[in-house]
Amino acid sequence: MSEELDALCQTEGLLDTVVRSLEDVIFVLDLSCRYYGLWGRWIERHAVDPTTILGKTCDEVWAQDGYGEFDEVNQQVLVGETVVFDRWFEMPWGSVYYQSTLSPLLGADGRVIGICGVRRDITDLKRAEDSIRREKEYAEHLIDSANVMVVGLDSVGNVRLFNTAAEQLTGWRRADIIGANWFETVVPKDRYPAAWEAFRSLYACDVDDVRPRTLRRCSEGPILTHSGEERTISWMDSEVPEADRELDIVSFGVDVSEARIHEQMLEHLATHDPLTDLPNRRSFESALGRSVARARRGTVSTVLFIDVDDFKACNDEYGHAFGDAILSEIATELQLQVRVPDLVARIGGDEFAALLEGATVDAAGDVAARMRAGVAAMAKRHGIQLDLSIGLMGMDATSDFERVLSGADTAMYTSKRSGAGVVVFESA
Repeated sequence: MSEELDALCQTEGLLDTVVRSLEDVIFVLDLSCRYYGLWGRWIERHAVDPTTILGKTCDEVWAQDGYGEFDEVNQQVLVGETVVFDRWFEMPWGSVYYQSTLSPLLGADGRVIGICGVRRDITDLKRAEDSIRREKEYAEHLIDSANVMVVGLDSVGNVRLFNTAAEQLTGWRRADIIGANWFETVVPKDRYPAAWEAFRSLYACDVDDVRPRTLRRCSEGPILTHSGEERTISWMDSEVPEADRELDIVSFGVDVSEARIHEQMLEHLATHDPLTDLPNRRSFESALGRSVARARRGTVSTVLFIDVDDFKACNDEYGHAFGDAILSEIATELQLQVRVPDLVARIGGDEFAALLEGATVDAAGDVAARMRAGVAAMAKRHGIQLDLSIGLMGMDATSDFERVLSGADTAMYTSKRSGAGVVVFESA
């Protein structure tokens, strides 16, 4: 076999054999752009009669949209350019997508004497590319028509993907936000440092690897719209496959702002008195439990139980609407006499309570005196007479929840029965 090949190499027959063995079509056009020669297995495979092609122009053989569509390309080649183009051809055996490479054919003196062309059947490749393109377009359509935000970031937080829902919710136009940094625009790091730190820690890249580690996580956090409105978004983040070097993270976001506001309202209603907007008994007892635990670790505090004297008579004489207004003003007066961290609560009817964190019984006694004076002055402005009966119970390392509650309650009723105003519970 090697001897036969060696012999073939010594003759021009080698080139002819190679050309005839190619699946591609090799052709030559003369200076008038007419077919001068045609070679390749394509001729035999499709039973093409070369005489039907030779001597004709490309337009005469191939043009489907009128003459002249090949002329511009051929003229470019005749002035020395190499041109590559591809297009569909309707052949007797079906639609075929050919890629053609045309180069100047040079004579011995270097002048252009024609055109040398190679035409290759890339139908399968074209159909595969079209399939991929259609799938990509379909995926892009799904993303863009989704009712949730779809945001794609690269490894440093630059926006690479931004769908219509994201535009509508944030007010940012896609053209303006693509390429901008997410943590300088929509979630500015100076306003939301926790979000930036979470991104850095979860998506941090190793020195030798520009990709973030594999992740899939759910989170919730704020964004800032283009108009400056803050919204709360529930996110599901996923890492993009390794194949996409531009996009690292794709996040799907749902606006839950109204839901969270509603939840906060429900929580507030569950923990606060609807008339005075003070914390209710449930909130007070929860705070008292935490205060008792701190007292056992050495932080003394004092609890006050407060009853409005003769309030029933005021309610009966002036009506419930007036009574409700007075209770609201009493709540305000009580809050004015305590520090910001202290808690004042309405625990039912005309009874209130206060929790003074870190306050001794003596300091709490001064607060109780100011409460009584403030309420008395308020009542006088309305032309009525009201007073407070207040019971105090100090907390220390020996205190327990039930003992504190019962002690403060006992002291309050002792004050009410005796008219003493303020009574400190003294354990036996």
